[in-house]
Parts: sequence; C-alpha cells; structure tokens
Amino acid sequence: QTQARLALMGAAHGLRVELEPAKASGGPGDVRIGPVFIEVVTFAEDQKFQDYERFRENVRAHLFALDRGRDIYWEGDLPELLSGGDFETWKKRTEEAAQQCAALEAAVDVLSSAGRRLTVHPGPAPQGTTLTGDTVESDQGRRLLDKVHGKCAKTAGAGTAWIWVEDHSGLFHFPTPFAEMSLAAKTDALADLLGPLLAEYVHVAGIVVTNAARRRLPLPPNEDALRPAARGFRRGLPLDRVRETIVIPRRILLPEQTSLIARMCDAEANALDWALGKLGVPHGVASLLADSSTPQRVSPLWTP
Repeated sequence: QTQARLALMGAAHGLRVELEPAKASGGPGDVRIGPVFIEVVTFAEDQKFQDYERFRENVRAHLFALDRGRDIYWEGDLPELLSGGDFETWKKRTEEAAQQCAALEAAVDVLSSAGRRLTVHPGPAPQGTTLTGDTVESDQGRRLLDKVHGKCAKTAGAGTAWIWVEDHSGLFHFPTPFAEMSLAAKTDALADLLGPLLAEYVHVAGIVVTNAARRRLPLPPNEDALRPAARGFRRGLPLDRVRETIVIPRRILLPEQTSLIARMCDAEANALDWALGKLGVPHGVASLLADSSTPQRVSPLWTP
C-alpha cells in the first residue's frame, strides 16, 4: 500500500515512477520516483501492547456479559495478562463472584495471581467508577532506531536511498508522550534520534517517518515545522485522516531530492483527485460519496 501511495504521489507530480526498481547490487528495491530511490519499512505497535489490548477487550466483554440480567457493577484492577487455563480459572471466579454478589447484595473481591483486586458491587455504578488495566512499558524510540538501523544496513547495496518509515501507531500511538507533542517537537525529537544514522550510513540520503492514524473532522489546517535538522508536515487527507510526516535529510547534499520529497508530502491530499480524474471519474473523491442511485461512469484502464 505504501509503495502504491508513493507511486501515486510521484505520478501526480508528473514524475517517472518505477515500482520495485533494481538495486545497484541486484535484487528489487521498493519504488523510484524520478531520481529518488525509496526503501520502505513499516513500524507497528509493540506486540506486547497488542497482546494486552486484545486481552483487555476480552476481559471487558466477559464482565459485560456477567452484568446482563444482574444489578451489579465492577470496579478496581483488571488482571495481568492471563492465558489458557489461568484465564479460564479467573473467568470462573468472576462468574461465581457475580452470582454471589447478586444473591447476597454484598460486594465480593476477585484477586488475580499477581494480587490485582477486582470488586463486584450490588446496584448501579456511581459516577466516576473505573476499571484500571495493567501498565505495559516499552521503549518505542529504541525499537524504531533498531528497525531503521537494520533497514539502513540492508540497503547498503542499493546506492543512494531514502528510508521511508510507515508508522502504524508504533510511535504515534495515543496517548503516548511522543504522540501528544507538537509537530515541531516531534520533528526535533526524530531528528535527534535518527540523525546519527545518516552519519553512519553514507548511502542514506534521508529518513522519512510518517503516520496517518489520527482522524479529525473538520480537517485541521495545514501545518509546517521547518526545523534546523528536519522538516515536519501535517496535512489533512480525504476524508478525515490527518497525516504527519517528518523528513530528516542528509545535510547540504542532495537538496533537489529533499525538495522533491517535500513537494510530494505537501500535495498528497490532491493526489487521489488527480488519479480519479485520470480514470474518468469527475469531481474526484467527492463523487465517490454521491448517492448510490446516481449512475457514475468510470473509464476502463485498458481494453482487451
């Protein structure tokens, strides 16, 4: 998807685009846009965050099911990550606690193996009642640095290359401290973190980190952060996505490539309208939201 999106952004600028171009050392790369050779790497949320979030959703669904038909509510601590028989044992104990609470109209505690206390009470939940999950910690900056470091090493045979990091809420995951920084602060922080890699790997022309997980309506105004060592862009995309992109170029060298990357980031919001126009779809993205009863003609991409 990232390869296709980058290719679209380049084509919308009238640039020659090549998907999976050959590396100088042989084998395919990811995408070449004009003179810019780009290698893509994805950065996802830490697996232990994903595992605990999935577990917490299962716990909440289980407790919600126990509430049905009973005038009870839960407060306190959700258990630590449990699996297999341990989770089944905990669920059975909560079922017994819910039954006892409803029958005796008295509070009942359920302790996890780690001593986390969850209490079921009779009656409706007072305002401000909370359920607290376990704290999961991870050094996301170190994870990102290791990921990009590995990609830099693997692209040494590609010739001059840009590393494009597509962040899937690994770093920009709300409510992490980094995600809540201003665009300028994020730009400085990533330049400090990843800038030293440009000194270590002379074939890397620059590093781009981008994320479009946040949704906002109405879309915010465009914002640029032109910092000493990097540039930040915030752009609203159709229909409700907000993309933040940090471009960390090698200093002084290859200014024309840095400028091309910046122009692509600046104009991404219009790229889909351009592509739909090429396909014969009038009025761009807005036409895709028309009443389904309104016939829309789409020109074929090719003819047999």
